[in-house]
Amino acid sequence: MTGTVPAGELPEPDGQSLAVLPDATVVVGRTGARLTTVGLHGEARDIPAFGAVPGRDGWENPANPTPDTRTMAVGPKRWWVNVHVGGVWWSEDAGEMWRGAVEPEADVHEVRVGASGMVAVAAAVGFGWSEDDGESWSWTTDGLHGRYLRAVALDGDTAFVSASDGPFTKSGAVYRARLGSGFVRCEAGLPYRFEGNVDSGHLDAAGGRVALGFGDHVYVSEDKGQTWRVAAVLPEPVTAVRLTLA
Repeated sequence: MTGTVPAGELPEPDGQSLAVLPDATVVVGRTGARLTTVGLHGEARDIPAFGAVPGRDGWENPANPTPDTRTMAVGPKRWWVNVHVGGVWWSEDAGEMWRGAVEPEADVHEVRVGASGMVAVAAAVGFGWSEDDGESWSWTTDGLHGRYLRAVALDGDTAFVSASDGPFTKSGAVYRARLGSGFVRCEAGLPYRFEGNVDSGHLDAAGGRVALGFGDHVYVSEDKGQTWRVAAVLPEPVTAVRLTLA
């Protein structure tokens, strides 16, 4: 018998993103760029330090009245938070202190972490990555038909991104690249173009496999993004895609 068990309860139903810290604490990113942790026994605790980071009063969101906690990621050392539109921030002491990694002007839509200090972001200005836990960054749009990125995934030293010409595109596509090399479009088995953006949380990669969701379709590649097939057509639109290694 399978099912779900409530881990805790927020004071309002305003969760936007989730992450799990190394001690199994669940972090909920909430509207207004707020953070709340839920412990193993269901105790909910706000993270007040994130509400006091520098420049917060200047954050703006073109899509909503308040900033969104769009995505989060947890690496071996640091917990990463991507605010739309408020930049990317990290903490390595469970949220007591925060440091900025990417400025709000980049308009980051997703942050992901990999092994050995690797961090990557999909932003409105292109693809950014760091190999030293966010201390320094490189940026590129090489090989992309548009610089507006909504999703990113990492598999070793290979990055996958979704790219388009803007937020209201009718010409979305997915690309792959070795870090530091130009991007190559993923084509075989995928639509010639997606009638929108492959969104944040809808692209993942692990162990040579890649998966993406668009509309009610899930596409999978078993050869690092070279060829694709339709893995499932769901009764409802995809809300997130994540791979697990057996």
